[in-house]
Amino acid sequence: MRNKILIIILFAIPFTVVSQNCVEFLSVQRTGIKYPWKYDAQSKAGFFVAGKSSQLNIVCNEGKDYKISFLASSAILKFISISVTDESGKEFYTLGVSESKKKDLESKKQFMLSLQNQKVNIKTGKKRIELDADINKLTLEINKYQQEVDNAEYSPKTFFEFTPAETVNLIINISVNEASTGKGCIGALISNKKAEKSGF
Repeated sequence: MRNKILIIILFAIPFTVVSQNCVEFLSVQRTGIKYPWKYDAQSKAGFFVAGKSSQLNIVCNEGKDYKISFLASSAILKFISISVTDESGKEFYTLGVSESKKKDLESKKQFMLSLQNQKVNIKTGKKRIELDADINKLTLEINKYQQEVDNAEYSPKTFFEFTPAETVNLIINISVNEASTGKGCIGALISNKKAEKSGF
């Protein structure tokens, strides 16, 4: 039986919160769950400030479809990073720009400067041809990385579908960048339903 897990990001929820309201924050949103979906007790909400990180482990059982909606206070929305992995560390979903991606991009840009400096001193010959080829290849890589970073920051992917072949443990990592000046709630609202049979 194939399970479907749908992760949807609900952006810019206008909700003024303090720490003790995070449970209510999640309760208000659960009223939007419609039949045949049912509320899953693995749902959780927490209070986040700048630099705060937290982890949520969920079990997705064979024979069920899962829907996971991430809810965030508008005050911290732009500073949130979310990743979904399995126990082996395989990444299935990310929201926000990862620090490793930023470092890789900066490293490639620095290497590009190094190649361009070499090019100034090499005017002709085989070495110049090889250098031009390296610069062209690196330019394509930098453009690709830059596009991924820009998309993650300005046009984030809003949902994730995952179909495990068997029961799987997922790890949801959530953090708020230290640059954030706001604070608020982040919730993982989980619902499930019996998976539809397919085939004969």
